[in-house]
Amino acid sequence: MCFALQVLTEAERRAVLRREADARGIFLGDDVMDFILARFSRDLNSLMQLLQQLDGYSLATKRAITIPLVKSMLESL
Repeated sequence: MCFALQVLTEAERRAVLRREADARGIFLGDDVMDFILARFSRDLNSLMQLLQQLDGYSLATKRAITIPLVKSMLESL
C-alpha cells in the first residue's frame, strides 16, 4: 500500500487552523490569521504549536487573541 501526501493549499491551511481554534473555543480573526501566516512557519505542526501557545498566553493574560497579543507573547519568550 502506498500513500501520497500533498502539501495543503493556503485555503486548506486556514481551514485547519480555523477548525482547531474553534475546537478550542478561540476566536481567531482574519487579521490575526493573516499576521500569523505571513510571519511564522507555515507547516501545520508549527501552526498548531503556535495556536496552543497563543491559547495558553491568552488565558494567562485574560485577553482575546489579537495582533497586539501575538506581539506581546513573542516579546515575552
